Amino acid sequence: MTTAYPHWAEVLTLRPEITDANGQIADLQMSLYSAVYTDRDVPYTDPVYYAEITEPTPRLVQFMSTVARRLGTRARGGKALFHLDQGMGGGKSHALVGLYHLANSPQAFLGTELGQRVQDEAEQNGGHLDLDGARVVVLSADNMTPGATSPEFGPATTLYERFLWALFRGDRDRYALHLAQGSNKAALARALEAVQGPVLILLDELMQYALDLADKKHIDTMPGEKVFLDCLMDAVDEVPQVAFVIVMIRSDRDDRGYPVEAESLRTFVTSGIERNGIGDSVTEPQDFSAIIRRRLFQPADTMPASALATAWAEHAGQAWTEQVFQRLGARHSLSGLNERLAASYPFSPDVMALVRDDWSRHAGFQRVRSTVEIFSATAYYWVREYEAGRWTPELIGIGDLPLHNAIENILSSGLLHGNERVIQGFRQVAATDITTKDGTRGRARALDAVLAERGVNTGQPSTSLRMATALFCYSLVPRDQAKRGATKPELLASVYSPGIEFNSAEEVFNLLISDEEGLGSLEVTDTASGRGTARFHLAIAQTLRMFYKQAKSSVSASERDAYLWERAQTIARSNPGPFDQVIPVANTPGTPLSQVFSDVDQNSKTRLVVLDPSRWTLHNGRDTPTRAEVSALLGVGDDSLPVDNGASCVVACVNTQRRDTVRKRAIEVLAWRSVISQLDQDDEKRPEAQAELRAAAQRVDDDLQKAFQHFAYLTRTDQTEVDWQRFDDDGKSALKGGHVWDALVNHSRAVHPGRLSGAYLKTLLSKIVRDLTLKEIGQQFYKNPAFPLVPSVDDIRRAVHQTLTGPDSFQVIDGEGTPQHIASPDELSIGSLELRLRRAPTPTTDSSPQPSHVRASSSPASGSGSPPSRADGPPSRPLNRPAASGPLVSAPADYHRYRLEIPNRSMASTDARRTVANLLQEVLDLVDPEIGGDVQLLDLQLTLTAAPAAVEKVEASASVANAEWEEDALDF
Repeated sequence: MTTAYPHWAEVLTLRPEITDANGQIADLQMSLYSAVYTDRDVPYTDPVYYAEITEPTPRLVQFMSTVARRLGTRARGGKALFHLDQGMGGGKSHALVGLYHLANSPQAFLGTELGQRVQDEAEQNGGHLDLDGARVVVLSADNMTPGATSPEFGPATTLYERFLWALFRGDRDRYALHLAQGSNKAALARALEAVQGPVLILLDELMQYALDLADKKHIDTMPGEKVFLDCLMDAVDEVPQVAFVIVMIRSDRDDRGYPVEAESLRTFVTSGIERNGIGDSVTEPQDFSAIIRRRLFQPADTMPASALATAWAEHAGQAWTEQVFQRLGARHSLSGLNERLAASYPFSPDVMALVRDDWSRHAGFQRVRSTVEIFSATAYYWVREYEAGRWTPELIGIGDLPLHNAIENILSSGLLHGNERVIQGFRQVAATDITTKDGTRGRARALDAVLAERGVNTGQPSTSLRMATALFCYSLVPRDQAKRGATKPELLASVYSPGIEFNSAEEVFNLLISDEEGLGSLEVTDTASGRGTARFHLAIAQTLRMFYKQAKSSVSASERDAYLWERAQTIARSNPGPFDQVIPVANTPGTPLSQVFSDVDQNSKTRLVVLDPSRWTLHNGRDTPTRAEVSALLGVGDDSLPVDNGASCVVACVNTQRRDTVRKRAIEVLAWRSVISQLDQDDEKRPEAQAELRAAAQRVDDDLQKAFQHFAYLTRTDQTEVDWQRFDDDGKSALKGGHVWDALVNHSRAVHPGRLSGAYLKTLLSKIVRDLTLKEIGQQFYKNPAFPLVPSVDDIRRAVHQTLTGPDSFQVIDGEGTPQHIASPDELSIGSLELRLRRAPTPTTDSSPQPSHVRASSSPASGSGSPPSRADGPPSRPLNRPAASGPLVSAPADYHRYRLEIPNRSMASTDARRTVANLLQEVLDLVDPEIGGDVQLLDLQLTLTAAPAAVEKVEASASVANAEWEEDALDF
């Protein structure tokens, strides 16, 4: 069909290095070592060539400009330590080569399009970029051997020595001078300052060096290497115009096996980066199209993408539009083809979407590198076909990947995650059902001949081959949402171009899926038992484990964490124990903390708050944000939230290290779910897969309960504070309300049902200087951390009733002060604002004057009339303050002098110390301005024989109180 626009092969010209290598790009993976030390001839040693083949993606420009600003300006602020942590093929080494050219050849590099964008971004906030005299220290760790010298680093054998040698460019005198000062932070800072100019440090492939260090021949040197790296990560932050870039793949993106010692180095360096630096990446999935086009083709002035998109939409017709493109969704419709094609031309947006959305989800696929290799071989093949005068597609689509040429590029891309049996299976499928490597045989090729014999004319050669190739590519790995293979509209779209009749394309499809004549490895999955859209895929003889391994690599972190959160909520809600309510709090990024915790603070309810483990974790050295937010939730700390009922709230949280373990378990569950979704209902492997799923799900539940070790709640000693507790018994879990409640009882912070005694309540009430209404008493158990958590209001009612009898009894009075007769707990209205509880009058047995008492007219700051008291130890004895039966008025006080003496008493036993501690607590309560009595004068002398460290806080407090402090040395 004649078109009004030129063919892409006329507009775009392949780069010479691709044509010279017959479609295989030599040195596709850039080597920083080769670019710097020129161990072999690579074209990207030239900064101009490097910039010409490098797409200035937003992330790359932003990253390079940030480093350039740090190096070339004296602007304060900003990080000096950068970590590139992408997986294989993510562009890390490519970015390092660019940074090397930026600092080593600034004039040449900044004169390119890429360099100019980097400079403009770097100078955006003011200041001139000056990189003259910059020094670049290149530590290509995969080209170093611990303990061995190399030509590039003279006598140096360690990272520290190599760093100094490169920093001073082989100046032995300066090298020796600074080497003698050691690798501490201050010495490294002096060495960096001695350069008197910008310094860029590039450390590439650190984990390869860690692998060598883990060998028993070098393991003794690892501590010294750790010390150097740790000090260097600190030092670069304090010296202006110094930047340090580390390339080290993150553990969850690195599928290579490392010994424990090597992983310990990764963990160590990662902690330093988290402390001082920032992680970054230089490519994103949406950058693929532009990167690939720039890497394969020379720049073109114009491209006919818009004209082509218009023609494709105009020639589609009703059948193609309704039966195909409208069923593919908005992202694949012809109406938006113009915008999508502008980025992907000369490749179809669908093939780019397959790579970006489906293939790139799999851990082993090396993103840009693998994609460039596949598309390079494809573009070269079709350019040769066009030059030979043979048919060439107007757009290179999914079905246009020439399997007879590119099959090994696809299978070795890492897409199948190194599963050799699966790779061999698909290699066999390609040879038998699609095409052989010599292009002469294959079922799809034979079907094209069948179609020609039957007079089916699609207007293009090899339509069956193209559709079968698309099906092969769609079948390689599970796609988004664990879908397998392709739908009929997707396969029809793979062969569409203006001029092809829909009915002809449909005949090709029908023949391809025919039971009698179609592809031998084809399998059909009806997604909803006959009611859904059928999906088609090419199958190989796989065991469940092969399916499982493949599915496992496609589970995303968000899917994993969502599953764990769902299970945590289910377990907690199924096991509330004595708590009135279980309240899950989900991670909602960007939401203010007050809104995140908005449902937590509730009146008259004991609550177990379960925190989403994807955000909140404790221990392992990275829990400061969690502790701060939990404290705020409970109303404690500088950033506390307005909370009324924090005392009746207990917060359950996951352990960081154990969360990492259960996350791996969650991936197993989701992988088995994916496997089952790919198996037919009558597949003999399905029962085994379901059993594996049940076992994996049980392991998740077991490990998740173990992971929720931590719980936190409010306590009151001399101040209100958060008490952080953990279960060391794996049989206990903070997700189970009963376990948490038992622990609270053991810490005197809760009581079991029916165990709240009136005697204990009397002790608690004796700390409060005014009478409380029954409602206020009930509120103490929810608002005052000195009071224990109770299972129900009935426990409070029974305890109040018990206070009405026995020694130091209380009485219930109405608003007029009239005592009320309460026959049973059921007659007590705990919510009453009218009825009050006061100490019953003490009968007078002699005629001597009795001391009058002045009752406080206002309540303490808690708003409940009950300043907190200790609840985590044995109940204190009552203060035995007498109470009047009627309103109290001021009267002259009758004072006495009291003397308390404890002669020399040994504090060696725990019981002795506890007895004295209780006594001193009573004295403390007596002088406390909030809850103490009428004390006019104190003459205190205390002699302690103790270790100096034990009394440091006492000495400090003595100074604040203007008390005399004496210390005598003893021969004890």
